[in-house]
Amino acid sequence: MAEAVIFVGLPGSGKTTHFTNHFAATHAHISRDVQQTAERETALIRECLRSGRSFAIDDTNATRAVRATFIREAKAAGFAVHCCFFDVPVRTAIGRNNHRKDKKPIPVPAILCELPSASNRRPWKKDSTESAP
Repeated sequence: MAEAVIFVGLPGSGKTTHFTNHFAATHAHISRDVQQTAERETALIRECLRSGRSFAIDDTNATRAVRATFIREAKAAGFAVHCCFFDVPVRTAIGRNNHRKDKKPIPVPAILCELPSASNRRPWKKDSTESAP
């Protein structure tokens, strides 16, 4: 069965590293850093859903509202849905972000803007099989 994996976490929390280490060989990599625009991301998600190809969405996906469409569409297409919540201290995420070698670091204020949604960030177990790497 094809699966949709949705990563949830602050910039610098380890999402891309986790993708590379655990999913790169078997899943399409869907990321704003890779596709550059929301439209391109959406197009690749839809292509994966049509073709039955497993994929991982490697974005912050900070709120349940952001994840809801992905979850609904993937389940409707018969995919297993899993959310991986990267629960790291803010200080750790900022430190990792500031030492990025693969891309330009995200400004600290932009990372801190993600925090108000923290209470809305943790995936609901009923929406997927929840895991924390």
